[in-house]
Amino acid sequence: MVKYFSLGNPGNWGVNNEIKALFNDKAEFTETLTGDTDIIIDSTNFPKEKKIENIKFIDEHHSASVAVFTSSLCLPASKLCQYSKYPKRLIGIGLYDTFSNAKMIEIAPTKITDANVLKNAENFFDSIGLKYSIVPDKAGLVFPRTLAMIINEAAQVYSEQIATKEDIDTAMKLGTNYPFGPLEWTDRLGIDLIYNVLSAMRSESGEERYKPHPVLKEMSNLKEKFYE
Repeated sequence: MVKYFSLGNPGNWGVNNEIKALFNDKAEFTETLTGDTDIIIDSTNFPKEKKIENIKFIDEHHSASVAVFTSSLCLPASKLCQYSKYPKRLIGIGLYDTFSNAKMIEIAPTKITDANVLKNAENFFDSIGLKYSIVPDKAGLVFPRTLAMIINEAAQVYSEQIATKEDIDTAMKLGTNYPFGPLEWTDRLGIDLIYNVLSAMRSESGEERYKPHPVLKEMSNLKEKFYE
């Protein structure tokens, strides 16, 4: 059975617990990063300093040949490569609270990801029956990027008091058949993640349209939710 190791931010192990539940009895979780570990997962999205720390820890404890999935919603894997001794093994992946509810997972190899490492990673997903989609190595990947933009616009509507938060969410659920409204989704994913994804998209592109709405920044600073 394939052995995998995952690490993330201390105090926020929700994603890691989702990974364990998703892999269940299809892959063996190891609490210690050892030489026989087949797959390594870094579920941290931010801050950048923690991601760098995780990558350096992995480099110190495992050889260059094993695939390393690093959640790249706020920092593309290609930008993390400069901090790794073995950049060719890095593959971006989209991990966030409730990611396991999606029909497939997004992975984003860099331009220098070793073909054999990528193939081993794909074989791993195939072996546990997990559907995946290869997407560009860009901040936010695809689904989180799109959702963050929708949430940003919903925050604008909310701040201008055009509609209540309940009406915004109801309109989107009924109009688009979303399982959650954008403000509900914000609470589920975490305001900090949405703010950091938008900030990363703005930094990467230089475009003001990705600028997080002030209400999101304020809520992130105060650790608030739309629904308490």
